[in-house]
Amino acid sequence: MAEFNSYLLGKVTKSVGNITLVYTKRKNIAKAKVFKRKDNPTPEILEQRAKMKTLVQFGRRILPVVRKGFAGVGRGTAFNAFVALNMDKVSFGAGSVATIDYGRLLLASGLLVTPRVTVGYDEESGTYTFSQTAQEPEEGFASLADKVYGVLLETALQRVRIVALNNRGVAGETEYALPEEWEASKVEAYCFATSPNGRMVSDSMHLTV
Repeated sequence: MAEFNSYLLGKVTKSVGNITLVYTKRKNIAKAKVFKRKDNPTPEILEQRAKMKTLVQFGRRILPVVRKGFAGVGRGTAFNAFVALNMDKVSFGAGSVATIDYGRLLLASGLLVTPRVTVGYDEESGTYTFSQTAQEPEEGFASLADKVYGVLLETALQRVRIVALNNRGVAGETEYALPEEWEASKVEAYCFATSPNGRMVSDSMHLTV
């Protein structure tokens, strides 16, 4: 918007191109018109948006895991790293529906060595058993004091449980009961490790139950 004086035009009220001229409060005022750009997204953009929306909604549901599993990844936040690294783990199918591939999903990412963990489920007792194999230290990539975590994810409810296991250098088993309202058939399991101070992380590994 600009104020101007024009002895030739006098009191002006009209439009010229993308400029609207008005006379108000004894002044001639020129205002630029604002044109709204029509958004005609391509199929690729729509797919990208659907994947992003799905991951953002899911990530908020499992935020405690995201914060622990993506500490120190890149220059952004742990949440942004989670979304960026999992975009290719989401498929886009019929009906413009985005679906997460839980078998490929990353719940943690980093340079540490992934821990050696397996998991089993006892239907009779409704209990998961995480079994660990002790690992040797590797300078800069694995410490005997590294913390190891198991993760149980109920995909229908999109709820998670973080299970603290033994340190990397300790073999053993850790049991965890199936939470109420969870269906065992819809549970996915993962594991990952962090440094003692939580600043370094390993990639997560999907576990076959």
